[in-house]
This record gives sequence, structure tokens and C-alpha cells, in this order.
Amino acid sequence: MAKSKFFQIGWAAVLAFAMGIWCAASAETGAGATSLRYEEPVFLSGLIYARGADTNNILFRFQRTATRTGDTLNVRRDFTYPDGKLAAQERAIYEGNELVFYVLKELQIGAGGSAKIRHDRSKPGKGIIEFEYTGEAGSRAKTHTEDLPENALIGDMVGPFLVAHWDVLARGDKVKCRYLVVPRRETVGFTFVKDKNTSYQGQGAILVRMEPSSRLLSALVDPLFFTIETNSPHRVWSYSGRTTPKIRSGNKWKDLDATTVFDWETAR
Repeated sequence: MAKSKFFQIGWAAVLAFAMGIWCAASAETGAGATSLRYEEPVFLSGLIYARGADTNNILFRFQRTATRTGDTLNVRRDFTYPDGKLAAQERAIYEGNELVFYVLKELQIGAGGSAKIRHDRSKPGKGIIEFEYTGEAGSRAKTHTEDLPENALIGDMVGPFLVAHWDVLARGDKVKCRYLVVPRRETVGFTFVKDKNTSYQGQGAILVRMEPSSRLLSALVDPLFFTIETNSPHRVWSYSGRTTPKIRSGNKWKDLDATTVFDWETAR
């Protein structure tokens, strides 16, 4: 079975960082307010190219903005064509350091959905995820509920997750997570592991591989690769693999494997 049909996660998942991908550097927000885990950078942009293609050929632009009110953090992640037209969008709401709501809009195909996380305040780390997804225009919304697993992530959370597990990854050990895949209305297991030491624009870096924990899925889905600076704050310079927007092929839309490069010089 073809990967695009078996595992259409949109990585709105991924990603994509997905999209999406940065560190949770500690700083202060307002007078005496401690930065939340997923707050920074409050602005980050990037460019998405066809994997292995000329970097002069920009397929999409990426922009992340975060707005905080008290302990509530609203994050918007836009994926636009070079002319500025919106192709896909992700929204995330955090209460403190906990994700409570995530929305995916796949504007290219007229689809979208959400994941609502209901935390059990009497049992830390416990709760449920309520998924809802409506496929291409004309289809009916489908729902599913799942127990909240340990290390449940969306693309916006991957960077801080990698930073939090930096020592483990740097020594070559594996780190596991469950990824919220709204189009599939479920979480999927993934494993992060160091692939090799490398460099990026003259700076030391490591390449971290992210692949499905299931042997069946790992045989069907290509891994993603994150290039992360060796020195603190361990920013993710780029990643290669499935991204949120799709690409047109003839009369159909296909999942896109691409290279995303982040612009940390303009981040704040």
C-alpha cells in the first residue's frame, strides 16, 4: 500500500515541523513572569524547499507567532505560498505548560480537524484526547476519543521536547513519544535517536532521526531528520521530511516531503 494512502498524517502534525521546531529558552515575559515551556520564540519564520532541490525554489513560507495572556498561550503556525496565500494553518492553545487544544486547517483540500485535551486534575499526566476530523469538502466529520498517553506531542512541541531530552539523545539513547495525528484521529508512536554528528554553517550539530516506533509503519514511512546545534540552546536549524502543506500532482494533492530551514536571525 502506498505511503501517502496508508499514512496521511499531514504532519500537522510534523512537525513540521512539525513543522515547527524550536527550543524553549528560559526568559521573562512581563514583570516577573516566567517564560512558559512553549512560549519562545514568540516569532519564528522559515522557508520550505523541495527536498534535495535548489534552495532558490521556495515552495512555502512558514511563520510562527505566540501570544500570551496570563498563563494562556495562543500559538499560530501559518504555511503560505511564496505570494502570501495561506495553504495550511495550525493553532495551539496551552494552559501553562499543558496543551489543551489543537486545530489543523488543510485549506488546500478543504479539510480540517482538531484535538481537545481534557486533563484529569486529580491525576497529573492523565486525561483524554477528543479528536475530530472532516476530510475533503462534502465529507462528514469523524470523531474518536483516546486516553492521553505519556509524552503526547504536536509539531509545535517537538523542539522543546528535544531540548528537554538533549543529554539522552546526545549520548545515543532513544526517546519515545506519541504524536497527535488529527487526520487519523489518533496518536502514533515515534522514536527519536541520534543519527550522527554533523555541522551546519560551520557550527557543530547533531542529526536526530524521528521514525515510527512500529516496525510495520517504519517500513512504510520515511523518517524525518532534525539538524540541531550542539551548543546551548540547541536550536533546530532545519528538518527534512513530511511537512504540513501538500503539493499538487496533476489533479491530485499529495503529501509533501521537504526541507524546512528556520531563520533564527529574525527570531525573537
